[in-house]
Amino acid sequence: MTSFIRPPVAESTLESSHSLPPFNYPESNLASSAGLYVDKVQALPNLAPKTEAPEVLQKLLENIRPDEDIPPEQREETPKAMSTALMEHQKLGLAWLKKMEEGFNQGGILADDMGLGKTVQALALILSRPSEDALIKTTLIVAPVALMRQWENEIENKVRARFSLKVHIYHGSGKKHDFSRLQKYDVVLTTFGTLGSELKKKREWGLAKRNNPNWVPGNKKDKLSLVGDECKWYRVIIDEAQCIKNKNTLNAQAACELQATYRFCMTGTPMMNSIDELYSLINFLRIKPYNDQQQFNYNFSRPIKSQSRHHNEAAMRKLQVLLKAILLRRTKSSLIDGAPIITIPPKHIKKQHVVFSDDEESLYRALETKSQITFNRYLKANTVGRNYGNVLVLLLRLRQACCHPHLIKDLSVDSVIQDIPEDALMTMASQIDERAVARLKEQEGFECPICYDGVENPTIFIPCGHNTCAECFEKIVDPARGIRDGNEQSKAACPECRNEVNPKKVTDYKHFVKYHMPEKIPEDEREELEDVSDDESDSDDYDSEEEDEDTTLGGFIVQDEDPTESDTVEQTLRPSKKNVTKSKPIGKGKGKAPAKPKKTLAQLKKESLRNQAAKRHYLRRLRRNYESSAKIEKTMQLLSEIEQNDSTEKTIIFSQFTSLLDLLEVPLNDQNYKYQRYDGSMRANDRADAVNNFMEAADCKVMLISLKAGNAGLNLNKASQVIILDPFWNPFIEDQAIDRAHRMMQQRDVHVHRILVENTVEDRIIALQEKKRELITTALDENVGKSIARLGVRELAYLFVSILITALNSFVDFIIGR
Repeated sequence: MTSFIRPPVAESTLESSHSLPPFNYPESNLASSAGLYVDKVQALPNLAPKTEAPEVLQKLLENIRPDEDIPPEQREETPKAMSTALMEHQKLGLAWLKKMEEGFNQGGILADDMGLGKTVQALALILSRPSEDALIKTTLIVAPVALMRQWENEIENKVRARFSLKVHIYHGSGKKHDFSRLQKYDVVLTTFGTLGSELKKKREWGLAKRNNPNWVPGNKKDKLSLVGDECKWYRVIIDEAQCIKNKNTLNAQAACELQATYRFCMTGTPMMNSIDELYSLINFLRIKPYNDQQQFNYNFSRPIKSQSRHHNEAAMRKLQVLLKAILLRRTKSSLIDGAPIITIPPKHIKKQHVVFSDDEESLYRALETKSQITFNRYLKANTVGRNYGNVLVLLLRLRQACCHPHLIKDLSVDSVIQDIPEDALMTMASQIDERAVARLKEQEGFECPICYDGVENPTIFIPCGHNTCAECFEKIVDPARGIRDGNEQSKAACPECRNEVNPKKVTDYKHFVKYHMPEKIPEDEREELEDVSDDESDSDDYDSEEEDEDTTLGGFIVQDEDPTESDTVEQTLRPSKKNVTKSKPIGKGKGKAPAKPKKTLAQLKKESLRNQAAKRHYLRRLRRNYESSAKIEKTMQLLSEIEQNDSTEKTIIFSQFTSLLDLLEVPLNDQNYKYQRYDGSMRANDRADAVNNFMEAADCKVMLISLKAGNAGLNLNKASQVIILDPFWNPFIEDQAIDRAHRMMQQRDVHVHRILVENTVEDRIIALQEKKRELITTALDENVGKSIARLGVRELAYLFVSILITALNSFVDFIIGR
């Protein structure tokens, strides 16, 4: 196994005992107990942030109460304005929300699991605690565009007519209102993109003012309706608050600019990768003192990442106390009055290990060795950070090789930009902003800013030069998003700079290199870039059979730039002569010009998105010299076993790689399985039809879904079997995918099969998943939260004081040379 793919340092779990000794802390400077050397410690620069004031901590800790123990007769009742009754856990949630508004924090994080009714609880709060100030009465709700219509429907359907709320959607054509009109509504709904765009405009105004103090907006459209100085909201609710987890994004910064009396975050996943993601939510909530980045890092981020078990455990315990003070979380298995919140059949997750064929094994090990050599070169040159994107691509290739060797070169390099001819892609590459060109030339590898995965050939936006992976690009420019959500004028925006993205004004890195850096194109790939001739037809007639280029497993490695690497490795990666198919001329007779090179699989894949005839032609090419893989064989075996055990069961199959789903379609067709497909490249109507057909047709047993396109927002509870073909870095993305089947109205136990190859990069991904899950589950542990709630404020304060004293004593020891 390669040694360079290391999971993070293990974070220790807490011990089972949660009892704390009583502690009476002094009212004077808490640091005084560190001794005579405190003055020297305080004189050192940047050793620690300013100490928390005891009164701030005390007010924060006073929010912690054992609300789960409230008897039914003392719980909040359903607001009389609501037309549907709250469930018991929702009544407790309403009580908690009201308590948080009335307390020191004036807000918090509602982190209930998906399906437990966070929206209903928030609506109950809006109805229970209306503003008494007619000038500041509006609740602003910020949510993904896909949830705009859902919020509007919930408000319309769950509020009695005589208590109806005035609602406005500030998005698309609804952005004509200024704040003076918005503040007359009870609820205003807007999106993260709209919020980010306003902050961008506000910053541009600030720059214009600095350059010209007399500058004033000259257009009626130049208004700030959300983040302007006069925009004061009664309450702000951030729905799907994981969307602001990255504090560096414009959307997160815009959320923090909002002015409001009360603030709430709602998310089922307040952390998905690390503790650091929690900071952005705390910053939005303005939870003192930890909305200061230095304080947060000092108290939580750094000690939890440290290799000291003592610091790990102390910081984790302190984090659990903080979360209990600001966050409420219940899961589907949580107990209320001795019974689960909801009753749903259990899910069973099983690892299904497969073994490479001899060819797959030799190819994978050769690629692994080559990747190790490249990584060691970065390590030796101390350039790993600068080559972070390249390292991600190295890992991407290894992950692809675990699935099917064709993914590495034949099917993965080309982006899937629909309906844009090759010459247009080149023209677009010439229109990238000069500064963006310079930035892209220096960039070593790419990471998608949406899914954070490595990208070999990103889609590049014109003119800003920012980019995403092909699948995330398809999601953000989906023209049916606005129609689906009631906003026909919905426009896509760059996830980094928020400039509008025109789906027709994009290119990809391959064509950027061809135009701006042709010297970087490997010799053996230059002909491939010129394969498409000017007189090619776009006809739907794909019925003629063609001679095929090499589609065997040979020749799949994309060469790295260093020609001095091991000759042995190069020999291993070079295709054997017996596997090389020489191209043959199609023309008859002597003197005929040789036929133009045949289209590559990647080119056919791109064309397959146009119509069904092109799709059939692409699948025929895949079948002609079809090579299976260990994972595909295991998948077909599982489908056969499921069919034999119960012919009525339906199966969802997830993969990150749409090309792997393409390859899987070949044996599915050959064995006459009725199946549907769902991925980001499909039109919205086609995706909706696929879901309906899968759910309604009794003979449709299989659904192939791209993990990035279908991990959330789908109801596929007719399926009780889930196959995950490849592990993703983030375990919570996989959890969301599984929840497409394991959800309300599911009638069967859900069986999840994770297909893995041992002794490969997948082992490391699984280890990383387990560390992330352990860290975040420990921080959000519901049982620990209940134990914490039963402690007094003084006992809880002991945690915070003792950590401070430990840190100061460590500094003292360092100073006096112990």
